[in-house]
Amino acid sequence: MSKAGRPKQFNQNEALYEATKVFWAQGYSATSMDDLGAAMGLNRPSIYNTFGNKESLYREAMGLFCGQLDQGINECLDANTSIRQGLTDFFERALDVYCASEPGLGCLMICTAPAEAINSESIGSELKSLINRLDTAFEENLKRGVESGELKAGVDTKLVAMTMQATLHTIALRARAGGTKKTLKNFTRFSVAQLPWA
Repeated sequence: MSKAGRPKQFNQNEALYEATKVFWAQGYSATSMDDLGAAMGLNRPSIYNTFGNKESLYREAMGLFCGQLDQGINECLDANTSIRQGLTDFFERALDVYCASEPGLGCLMICTAPAEAINSESIGSELKSLINRLDTAFEENLKRGVESGELKAGVDTKLVAMTMQATLHTIALRARAGGTKKTLKNFTRFSVAQLPWA
């Protein structure tokens, strides 16, 4: 049987990674299917057959990015490091990602999803899920700090966790707006230093 009619084989993970880079740089609304096809090396039917429509592909891209974010927070905020060091390491790892290109792109989710969340229930749900996961991860880490005596007793760990996530949002947006990695690193270290350490 002739193979002439068979589509060219492609690596689905690599194609998704290329799509993620386009969404990250351009945002959801400004990204066309032609942009995605050019980056992924696929025609529209192949994209639709493999990933579904543009929103489905964007959600998969968010999943890929947020999976890496989840891994980073789990590795940095583990029980084998001090709370201060874990938070410092996490923010610096985030900056390595946010400022990896020139100009920096910040965070795919934080910098592109909010604009779509009101009009897309599924994207809004993904954004809310990430925010909740980050709040929970920070809060569990801070509770460990209270138990170990690194943080003062009676600290409202829920509010401090929200403050730490606010720091993450700030560096994401400032990186995308042209903030330097050095300045943002100083900001994150200052933010961590303001916690109610014992």
